[in-house]
Amino acid sequence: MGGICSRSRRNDKEEEGKFDGVQVADPTNKDVSQHGNEKQKDNCKQSISERILGSKRMQKIKSIVGGTQAAQKAAGWPSWLTSVASDAVQGWVPRSADSYEMLDKIGQGTYSSVYKARDLQNDRIVAVKKVRFVNMEPESVRFMAREIQILRRLDHPNCMKLQALVTSKYSGSLYLVFDYMEHDLVGLLHSQKGKKFTLPQIKCYMQQFLRGLEHCHSRGILHRDLKGSNILVDNDGVLKIGDFGLAARFEPGQKEPLTSRVVTLWYRAPELLFGSTSYGVSIDMWSAGCILAELFLGRPIMPGRTEVEQIHKIFKLCGSPSEEYWEVSKLPHATSFKPQKPYNRRIIETFQQHLPPSALALLDTLLAIEPDARGTATSALASEFFTTEPLPCDPSELPVYPPSKEFDARQREEEARRYIIFISRT
Repeated sequence: MGGICSRSRRNDKEEEGKFDGVQVADPTNKDVSQHGNEKQKDNCKQSISERILGSKRMQKIKSIVGGTQAAQKAAGWPSWLTSVASDAVQGWVPRSADSYEMLDKIGQGTYSSVYKARDLQNDRIVAVKKVRFVNMEPESVRFMAREIQILRRLDHPNCMKLQALVTSKYSGSLYLVFDYMEHDLVGLLHSQKGKKFTLPQIKCYMQQFLRGLEHCHSRGILHRDLKGSNILVDNDGVLKIGDFGLAARFEPGQKEPLTSRVVTLWYRAPELLFGSTSYGVSIDMWSAGCILAELFLGRPIMPGRTEVEQIHKIFKLCGSPSEEYWEVSKLPHATSFKPQKPYNRRIIETFQQHLPPSALALLDTLLAIEPDARGTATSALASEFFTTEPLPCDPSELPVYPPSKEFDARQREEEARRYIIFISRT
């Protein structure tokens, strides 16, 4: 599954309820009238009653939670998971690890590995993501639980669907089971060997991708790591967005800050590089623009090696923000990245020989420097790019390729490198 393995840690604030303190008047105060004393006694009695009721309510909640955790333990969930993230697995029954046969490793990340496997109950080929936890650390368990909760909110043909959760009796691992997808976009681009996708094929891939992204955003989910290796394709031509390890829930106008340390560098929106902690769907739309151009050119369009180099590439291609943007945004790293002289926007000149006018217009919108100008997945789907001839082909009309993922491509490159070294030494 190529792209469903990369993860990153981040700090998210949690709200904690607090009981208000109860202030009682000093009984030695001679100036307090008898009526005042009576009222204070009544208030005091009421406060005590509220505390008793609150205490009973908390006991009831703890009893319910304890009962839920007991039921989940009886169902086979490990206590290290239910004690921290019982909500994530509520209503599900775990599958046993020995009900799957691991076939090949198809992906590797910092905190997870992905395998091609056979479901022995129905003989289906699936993808199994094995998640490792360091000493069952509650923080990492909650991190994984949030991904599970997000996946359970999604139900769309163009989004990866969580099929099952698997636990092992012998290790501290949790396994997430998905449909097996033979390709990712990076692998497909590598397999082209200099050839380009046709315009109907690119439109088909982008249309499916944007439909999946539209569903994510409609469910209040930001993906926050869109790139070719996280966009998967099966042999029927069906595209699905995968790897929701960095995804987060959001609400328009929410006040709780989000981390800016998200999205792989080449696909990261400028406001994230400037340190923004208040953003929405616009960061995913920027990544969508990078992916659109990559499908046409066959390579990433802004492959920066550092954050400084990345923002410089963005300025050279997309222009630098206006003076008003710098003044209004007041982003943490704005002063560090603000150029001494403004850059002109050069998207049209750079890509006019590679993209048709309708694609160029959509790219120009998606790669707008100012977030509000990028539009949404819904507005992108309504653009002329998808309504002008030639129209998107049907997924069933896409070519059937040999299995190809970024992971496979890296392995082939490494094998070729070793072979060249071997030949040079013999």
